[in-house]
Amino acid sequence: MVKINNIYPKIISKENLYHSAFMASKGRRYRDSTADFNFFLEEKIDLLHKELLRKTYRHGKYRLFKIYDPKERNIAAAPFKDRVVHHAVHDVIEPIIDKTFIYDSYACRKDKGTHKAVDRAQGFLRANKFCFHGDIKQYFPSINHRIIKGILRMRIEDKDALWLLDEIVDSARSLPACLQLGVGLPIGNLTSQFFANLYLNELDYFIKFDLRIRYYLRYMDDFLIFSNEKIRLVEIKERIRNFLHASLELRLHQDKSQIYSASEGIKFLGFRLFSGYRRLTSDNVKRFKKQLNKFDFLFASGKITKAAVRDSLRCWAAHSKYANTATLRRSIFKELARKKSSIGYLAQNLLTN
Repeated sequence: MVKINNIYPKIISKENLYHSAFMASKGRRYRDSTADFNFFLEEKIDLLHKELLRKTYRHGKYRLFKIYDPKERNIAAAPFKDRVVHHAVHDVIEPIIDKTFIYDSYACRKDKGTHKAVDRAQGFLRANKFCFHGDIKQYFPSINHRIIKGILRMRIEDKDALWLLDEIVDSARSLPACLQLGVGLPIGNLTSQFFANLYLNELDYFIKFDLRIRYYLRYMDDFLIFSNEKIRLVEIKERIRNFLHASLELRLHQDKSQIYSASEGIKFLGFRLFSGYRRLTSDNVKRFKKQLNKFDFLFASGKITKAAVRDSLRCWAAHSKYANTATLRRSIFKELARKKSSIGYLAQNLLTN
């Protein structure tokens, strides 16, 4: 494998930093920190370029908060300046390393994503009788800094680029859960998603080339292996458990990592897959109905626009069409249209779609 070299000048070029500031601003343009940076954009970019050139740049402190949907998670938001740096690094390095990923890795990659992963999984399901569904326990909080730095050094030779990557990885040490442990990446960083994908690329190679598994795919830390022999999957599960522990210091989730019969259906990425059809999981439907109640309150109080509600309804409707949900969609939108709520009328034009 040819290592990446002489890439730091491109990362820190003003052209790349301006583009990264634009990308980091998407959806955040009117927030205070974003607006302040963009108001003094030329001055801020010039200063950031000099810091990166002289290697005086230091990652800022994260703002911590929790989200509760679909499950409780601790999110760490980096200052806007650092998000610009994340984009500058990611947008240059990721396309090069992405070429070395296996075909059936679907998370956070161009022209991949949830729906293509589901399509592929259902195709594998039709050809096999059993499936091992693997899940990593506490994945992002368990990523070892020493190991991810080693993986980066197997791919990159540019010492200046590695210095900046180390600075981003080490920024997690300021988080309470990661303090002095040398493990964990903040959920919320663009670079964390890339590092996490790269980290489990080691598992992809082990499964595809050491175990020589044909029917395998992964979406971040959620992965499936299909076979017509259940005993083979039992053996594979144990070998994967040992590899994760010895090579990546990770653990399989005991409850979620199980072997299933294909005839029972496979729960994956919000869908339950069968050989001939798909359903949305009950959790997915419950979350959407809960979101509708939230929209109703926010719209009535003027905290969200009609366009935003309509876009969210259309987005969920489009997503749900990847399953056999025509009856479900009609039921939900008819119920919404019948309700004397502030957003009920927005469902009317979705009933015929």
